[in-house]
Amino acid sequence: MRIVHVIARLNDGGPARIVANLARMMRAHGHESIVLTGTTSDDEPDLADALAADGLRVERIPALGRSARPIGDARAGLALIARLRALAPDVVHTHTAKAGALGRITCRIDRRPCLHTYHGHVLSGYFGTTVSAGLRAAERLLAHGAHHHALTASQHHELAGRYRIGTRARWHVLPPPVDPVVPRAAPWHARLDLGAPRIGFLGRLAPVKDGALWLEALSWLTARRPVQGVICGDGRERDAIIARATSLGVSVVVTGQVPAAEALGAFDLLLMSSRNEGLPLAAVEAMSAGVAVVAPAVGGLIDLGRAGAIESAPRDAFALADACQRLLDGPELRARRVAAGRAVAAALAPMALAARYDALYREVASDRCARGS
Repeated sequence: MRIVHVIARLNDGGPARIVANLARMMRAHGHESIVLTGTTSDDEPDLADALAADGLRVERIPALGRSARPIGDARAGLALIARLRALAPDVVHTHTAKAGALGRITCRIDRRPCLHTYHGHVLSGYFGTTVSAGLRAAERLLAHGAHHHALTASQHHELAGRYRIGTRARWHVLPPPVDPVVPRAAPWHARLDLGAPRIGFLGRLAPVKDGALWLEALSWLTARRPVQGVICGDGRERDAIIARATSLGVSVVVTGQVPAAEALGAFDLLLMSSRNEGLPLAAVEAMSAGVAVVAPAVGGLIDLGRAGAIESAPRDAFALADACQRLLDGPELRARRVAAGRAVAAALAPMALAARYDALYREVASDRCARGS
């Protein structure tokens, strides 16, 4: 089977790393995977070379990048149609909003089986009422004829139930494959205050991750006890985050982009503050590494909270600080969360999910209705 993944850019984040794991998993099952992608921004590391070095086939469609530009998007769509006709895949698997829109449109034109994964979404909580309603209407139109993939049951309920996207028979719920992480020491750990609990942030410094809320929660926690904030990640909001930390008077070390193993080797807790998530790799990696996680009840994080794998809280600075304090002051509670987290993370290891993804791709490829819709 030939599987073509379509993704806006291979920046070092969850969607790109999931695509890489899916391609490796399916290679082990005898399938060929090709990744069609755009270019990253200047401030983002690009994983394309790493994927190519691992023997995965990556092709560039420059206009497929993240930015929305009508002329550029039209060019990307035409280029995508041409490449898909030349490659003749059995399944097209789309990821991220822009690539998902163009990919589903081109697949409908050629009546090609398509699977779209929602790694997250911006259908609520980002824009005003009118824009959000328009985005939801557009997603309903794009969904016609395609299969759709939610990473958790809560995400499926929200997208298929609340927003009425897609048809019930073509929705699939399957968690993402996530490599386990073993924490390790690094020279930069010497910069940290090892005498205080270290509260970590791991991910892109982007609006969806809401670093400002993370700092506010850290500020509330600092008012109760000495703690050290550690931000491992980079992005366009870095300068604003540093300025905000200074204005709040909180102790924060910003490391830039570092391996997850080094970051998790420094954290006592991972604190998340995201506006929305599918099933975030940072949380699963922390769980596999034995680092307790505090996170807001949004997206797929709701499911991790229900499983007892993380300490869940409302998306509010005071509530998140409170949850951190419960884990720092309650070693038994923290041990329960860590144990449950390790068990959930083990079930999400690539080899634990490979057969289920193989079956999913075969089901999508064999859907004659999708070809004719």
